[in-house]
Amino acid sequence: MPEPAADDVVIVGAGWERIDDLQTLWESLHRHHTATAPQLQTIGRERLPSESWRVRREHYRRLLAEPDAFVLIAELGGLPVGYALVHVRGSEETWDTGPVAELETLAVLEGHRGQAIGRRLVEAVFDKLRAIGVAQWSVAVIASNTDAIRFYERLPVQPFLVTYIGTVPEAGDATARGD
Repeated sequence: MPEPAADDVVIVGAGWERIDDLQTLWESLHRHHTATAPQLQTIGRERLPSESWRVRREHYRRLLAEPDAFVLIAELGGLPVGYALVHVRGSEETWDTGPVAELETLAVLEGHRGQAIGRRLVEAVFDKLRAIGVAQWSVAVIASNTDAIRFYERLPVQPFLVTYIGTVPEAGDATARGD
């Protein structure tokens, strides 16, 4: 049987009522995160996929309560194979950007990556943002996720922030590096 084409994928808008349809997709992304960033186990133990989904689901509950937040689901044969979740925040403080949409999550089921589903989802996100009058967008990527970085660098974005994460040192162990 031939591989389904990206043209066979239908992008549909969704809300909280379909949140549980995203669990398998999130858990696939969770496994991808842990595989591409094993070094991050230094900041905390790896959650089980179902535990990760519980935390993420609660995060989505809060985000989807925001007025311009939305979910787009990529379906193939009526089954979810990817999704994008976006919320809109205020303008940047230093630059007069107007509201900025944050692509909180872009996930494509492992067996369907590389079939332009992510690209189709991002294009649908751009369509929705134009419709609601949002001209700027941002996305954060785990630094070692080189495939995602290459994907986003082909889009109209530029580096903006560098974010660091680490464990708070024990009292007296904090040292300034690079001074």
